[in-house]
Amino acid sequence: MPARQALDGELHRLLTLWPYWLAPHWPLPAPILCRAALATLCGSWAATLRDACLDGEMPAYTGRLAHALGRRSWRMFLRLGISHYLLHSLEHRMVAAYRRELAARAVDGQWQPWQLQALTAQWVCDRAAGWHVTQIAHLTLAGLPPDDPAWHTLAGVLNWLILARQLRDDALDLAADLNAGRAGWLIHLIAEVIWREDRNMRSLDQQRIAGRWLLDGGLGQRIAKLHARLCANAANTIATYTNDLPRLRDVIVAEQQAGQAVFASVPSFAFSATRAPLCDSFGAINAGVEGNASLSQRLFTPDQH
Repeated sequence: MPARQALDGELHRLLTLWPYWLAPHWPLPAPILCRAALATLCGSWAATLRDACLDGEMPAYTGRLAHALGRRSWRMFLRLGISHYLLHSLEHRMVAAYRRELAARAVDGQWQPWQLQALTAQWVCDRAAGWHVTQIAHLTLAGLPPDDPAWHTLAGVLNWLILARQLRDDALDLAADLNAGRAGWLIHLIAEVIWREDRNMRSLDQQRIAGRWLLDGGLGQRIAKLHARLCANAANTIATYTNDLPRLRDVIVAEQQAGQAVFASVPSFAFSATRAPLCDSFGAINAGVEGNASLSQRLFTPDQH
């Protein structure tokens, strides 16, 4: 992945503009607003480069640039008066989540239950905890008291958006992730369905997961509904501020439409030539899966936001 492509992504533009979208309702002086946006941009660049390094898409030395950008972002937020304790706690959540992700890499093409069971919706939000610095800084600098409902509302909207976007990205990247032995939230969800039906099965390989996703149309439909539900939750959470924060509403609508396009068809898979043909090892699909209870209802029982 070229560095320019990595650093000029949709998410960076969204998060950099986030302070400006909040400003009409919670005004800040222009110099403070610019510094908050720049700190956010440095932090989002750091996160993207870190992800690309972990996925093997960037040279190892880019990790040093990611570290430098992350420290720069944190220093700018500190100079704005944001709590060092708060920044440290968010960083601790992110680091712990990245460690769980690294521990969930496939070994010899196989995943064990303990590896994938850790990659829950809570893990997704922990991994992206740094994205919350923007609105935390904005509301802090705007002088909102900690009991103001806006704190909970904006945190909730961002979490729902993070989950929806992650699910869509996972669907787009599923073939590449499986080939590379990387696990994510969608792979966790597919594995949970397989293990729920066959409790005696232990390890799972990439091709069994791919086969389930390709052949079980009901599973794809439920994942699509889950994405739609996440977007709906974001829209409902921000409803109080819809007239004041129209750009956030537009972001939610755009995510919903993007998800509909992604989940409208099953993507093709291209496994590397060193692997066995997909049809040799994906196993049979249980026709009764369509009758299972709503997947989205079960998913959020232990770790709903």
